[in-house]
Amino acid sequence: PSAAEAEGAHLLVVNAAPCGPQGHSSRSDSLVASEFDSGICYGSWLCLHKPTHDAERMASGNYPWAEHLHERKRLWEFRLQLKFREPVEGEVYFGCEQDRYYHVPAVEKYISSSVISLLRQASGGGMYQSHGEDPRYVQGETERPTVSFPLWVMDQLVVTQEGDEPPSLTDPEFPTFGVTRARERQKMKEAINNLDFRPGPTFTFGFWCIAQFVDAIGWRVPGRGVIPEVRLNEIGTHPPCYITMYSLRPQGEWRDVKDKRDTRHLDSRKIYCWRVAVWSSLLPPPPERKQELLAKGHLSPKRQDSEDQSLRTRGTWCCTGWSH
Repeated sequence: PSAAEAEGAHLLVVNAAPCGPQGHSSRSDSLVASEFDSGICYGSWLCLHKPTHDAERMASGNYPWAEHLHERKRLWEFRLQLKFREPVEGEVYFGCEQDRYYHVPAVEKYISSSVISLLRQASGGGMYQSHGEDPRYVQGETERPTVSFPLWVMDQLVVTQEGDEPPSLTDPEFPTFGVTRARERQKMKEAINNLDFRPGPTFTFGFWCIAQFVDAIGWRVPGRGVIPEVRLNEIGTHPPCYITMYSLRPQGEWRDVKDKRDTRHLDSRKIYCWRVAVWSSLLPPPPERKQELLAKGHLSPKRQDSEDQSLRTRGTWCCTGWSH
């Protein structure tokens, strides 16, 4: 990148299908939260990221959200607020998935295992990880590369009952709201286990537990101790990636089941609550893919009937985009 590009480097976060408004994007240095609507729920999100590309600004603390981030180890933070139109059953996952399958050679896969181990340890276990399946060798629907966690990986939770005012994602006092894993680990675990995603309450989350291990603007895992720096694109993680929250359908509704041991997180088995595409301005997707993701659309309509909801949550993914 040029010096000018490096100076203004940032993460770009874009609403991704089935979430609208289609093509709506925001930068990781934005001071304003963004809205989304996935059909099953709606709300807002906010992404904060330190200027890891600029050592001088990192040291000075002169950057957006520095009053919150500067004295903390995390490099970034996601905040998410959801209000549901209908109940969500089953376990809910939060994680990262890729645009499509990428072949990862044996050496790169070995290197990536150290990164995966680091993330698994930081998240406290329960992580689901897959390098994906090569569609040339698999019949039926294939699984895309993914890393996802049970919802107890979240670091902060605020449940606001219907009729009360939920917190603003940009409130300077946001870190003091609700319960956090760092301050009250057992209480946080119990609160997550007792979550009931249903119409009425507003659910607000903060997530940063792996954020000291991944520099998303630099698209790298910084070196730590005996582990050298790892470039994400060199171990098969290419832009765009998708940050998602989803539940898995009951197994009786699964398609393309191989055998009893088939636990793949296929797109057709997911009900997406929230989904955004993410990439660094220093390493954007190919121009055509970037243009597709940023193409403007309209806000996802509220559910009109069960068939409309089925179309929006049962879509399938191909390498060119979301299709029904």
